[in-house]
Amino acid sequence: MTLNQLKYALALQKHGSFKKTAEKLSLSQPGLSLQIQKLEDDIGLILFDRSSSPVKVTSDGAVFLMRAEEIVVSANDLRQFTTRHRNDYSGRIVLGAIPTLAPFLIPLFAEDLQQDHPGLKLDIHEMTTELVIGSVRNGELDAGLISTPVNLFGIETIPLFYEKFYIYSPGTNEKKTEIRLKDINYKKLWLLNEGNCFRDQVNNFCDLKEIRKDKDFVYRSNSIDALVRIVDSKGGMTILPELTTLSLALDQEQNISPIPGKAREIGLILRKNYDKQRFILKLEEYIKKSIPKKMLSSQGMEIVDPGIRNR
Repeated sequence: MTLNQLKYALALQKHGSFKKTAEKLSLSQPGLSLQIQKLEDDIGLILFDRSSSPVKVTSDGAVFLMRAEEIVVSANDLRQFTTRHRNDYSGRIVLGAIPTLAPFLIPLFAEDLQQDHPGLKLDIHEMTTELVIGSVRNGELDAGLISTPVNLFGIETIPLFYEKFYIYSPGTNEKKTEIRLKDINYKKLWLLNEGNCFRDQVNNFCDLKEIRKDKDFVYRSNSIDALVRIVDSKGGMTILPELTTLSLALDQEQNISPIPGKAREIGLILRKNYDKQRFILKLEEYIKKSIPKKMLSSQGMEIVDPGIRNR
């Protein structure tokens, strides 16, 4: 006995004709007859008197079809409930995001997401990569926004977009031509504090010893904005991921120059088989809609390894 067979029997009761019922259901008449026969064989009752015209429901059939209608109506209610549930994003997402990303990405998508889904509450924590990973793993966070790819046991990754690297240096390159790594003056390079994932990525393609050598003034910061301000006031240069350049003031935009051929991947991380996955997929949708389309592809660039391995 199947739900469809119950629906066919109820339709036959309504129309009183195999031919008319088959037309309404877009079935062949022999196919409909076969399904009704299978249902009767399965339940051990004769539901319809086929010798009459129109087809009549037997006394046993009338009782059975009353119950069948209750089941079909309940099934339809259940289907509507699941449809509403799939489209209802009322709830809470607790999200961790790294400092070089959170202030620049969150404003791009959060307002639109909450306008379209007013029942969805976002609880966003700005955290280092290590803390994001640990908090996703122990369940304190529903998901994390970090630099990927990563290789972590029990963690699923959803790649989102790719950021080029830019040199920010006032007045040194007004034509915004590309700057090669070998042309970077490490003595004038300001970077984020040790242990920051973006700092580690920069170290992967710059000469770490030269960056640290003979500094007369050391400024240890976890903020991209702070580095931009220190460069504006003290001179020198810093390295910015692409998304941060979208929030620069007009007079600051002339100070950026692309570093060719390299990018960092930004992705969402979550626990595998997580029950809020549909919320995370909705988050992915809105983030990707908010990002310039050119950043959704790596465009053949080398993805700088954030160095996060199984732990």
